[in-house]
Amino acid sequence: MILRFSNNGQAGIMDAPARIEETSAATPPAEHVRIRPYFRQDWSAIRHLCCETGFLGKPIEPLFQDRDLFADLFTRPYLEHEPEWALVAEAEGRVVGYLLGAVSPGFECKLLRSGFQTMCRMLWRLFTGYYAQHPPSRHFVRWLLMVGYREQPRHPRNSAHLHWDLEHRFRGRGLAQRLWSVYEKRLRNAGVNRCYGSFFSCPSRRPELVYARYGFTVFDRRSTTLFGSLSAEPVEVVCVQRNL
Repeated sequence: MILRFSNNGQAGIMDAPARIEETSAATPPAEHVRIRPYFRQDWSAIRHLCCETGFLGKPIEPLFQDRDLFADLFTRPYLEHEPEWALVAEAEGRVVGYLLGAVSPGFECKLLRSGFQTMCRMLWRLFTGYYAQHPPSRHFVRWLLMVGYREQPRHPRNSAHLHWDLEHRFRGRGLAQRLWSVYEKRLRNAGVNRCYGSFFSCPSRRPELVYARYGFTVFDRRSTTLFGSLSAEPVEVVCVQRNL
């Protein structure tokens, strides 16, 4: 089983930011950020960014200490099976954002198979004591195995889907819209007529409001117990969809 939400709690995996942050003076102008296809050498940078924002927009360590398997869960299926649909935002020669997409009708099976393989590795590490000193990691694995599938929202069938993420200092500068515009054009050219994404949402950060700017509507939402006491707010997993 694998989850299709964005890793910045919006990304994921896991999706556009729910709030605009101040731009650092050292941040390159938005027009200097290049949107380009994914290359194999981007693999590590995308996985790093995924883990830097995986816990409601923050690094994942309070939630799950195993970056390798967290990145496998949220990025590997896209990068291994449909890398031709992945896009990268590049600034100053490095990856500052990405959009991972999937269109193939058979991708769901690949997603499940990849998730099962990752879960097996997680269980092995759980049983051999790898997470012994980190209770949240043990909770994360058990949640995925026993609870997660019940807390996933419904999603539209026969649809493309996406997972995107941006560095904090590059949010609120139109890059999410640029990534989506390129992806949307490619979907239309391929004859795809619907797309969806899933992400975490809570009262202080509502990514669905950002998605609404791009024409997405909420398809389904479910409360989640994944974060437990780590979040002071109730958290939901939300699925949004758009007809193209």
